[in-house]
Amino acid sequence: MIPYLRAGVLENFRATVVSLAGDADALMREADVSAEVMMIPGAYLPYANYMKLLDCAARATATPHFGLLMARSATAETLGTTGIIMTQAETVAAAWEALAQFYQLHDTFGVVRLQRTRNRALVSYALPRNDLPGTRQVYDVAAGVCTNIMKQFCGVQYRSIAYGFPYAQPEDLSCYDGLGSERIRFQTDAMEIYFDPALLHRKLPGTSGELRSALDSYFAPRQADSSASTSRLVEDIIRRLLPTGRCTLPRVADTLAVTGRTLQLRLRSEKTSFRDLLERVRREIATYHLRRGDMQMTQLAMILGYSELSAFSRSFKQWYGVSPRQWTLRDTLS
Repeated sequence: MIPYLRAGVLENFRATVVSLAGDADALMREADVSAEVMMIPGAYLPYANYMKLLDCAARATATPHFGLLMARSATAETLGTTGIIMTQAETVAAAWEALAQFYQLHDTFGVVRLQRTRNRALVSYALPRNDLPGTRQVYDVAAGVCTNIMKQFCGVQYRSIAYGFPYAQPEDLSCYDGLGSERIRFQTDAMEIYFDPALLHRKLPGTSGELRSALDSYFAPRQADSSASTSRLVEDIIRRLLPTGRCTLPRVADTLAVTGRTLQLRLRSEKTSFRDLLERVRREIATYHLRRGDMQMTQLAMILGYSELSAFSRSFKQWYGVSPRQWTLRDTLS
């Protein structure tokens, strides 16, 4: 299968490019990354295009550490559903274990691992290959995201014991100062963060209040544009829950801290329903990827929350009167 990742990780791409006097639109065209992927929450992009985009940006802006800059304001919520799952863990260790377990909802190419010994803990992110263009940028983004998550969980005073990066040592090491580490190593097998194992036992809030706070932070930009309508909030939550296969009205209502009946009444007052919103989000994401031709049908069915390809095909035929493949052929010919 073609590896892909959730496009939410690019939320700060445009702002970072602009801050470096670059042309974000030109870079996206060069890497064949559609502008729509930034505007459709829940969309995915092929991992190869992600790597090419970051590589193009680093070269065009003459900024070898572009990935570190792009990740400077990232948090657990940058990872979407998987990040929000982390915030609900009881301890730092449980949070990283949850990320490792559910990470493929966000990224089907890289692998996250948590390892621990008596003297140190290790969080790593590894790709199958380290010789592809854009590799440094990807690993730098991962380092930035993981560092910010540790600061989010352990406080801004958090410092690691060491970092490992699977690429050659660059001439300028000052770009790593913001990571807060006693030692930086290079030519490792993966991006590695070593830290005090005692931090793994640190308690996290792990409460519905924390989830509400995470969601408020995650949805804040869209709330400003949409007057925080219930239907828009529900759409956003649907986009995050779809890949888990557990996107149900009760679960969405629980996320919003209301009863299912209250949620239904609020949606009805906005002349819509949970089912209408669920189908709308599925149609939007499905047609986007079918037009792009960047994902196999079984992958697409999975991220839309269907347990089987046949279930996705049945729904699609109800929407458009034809199968996904027939729709794709017709769209190509038109």
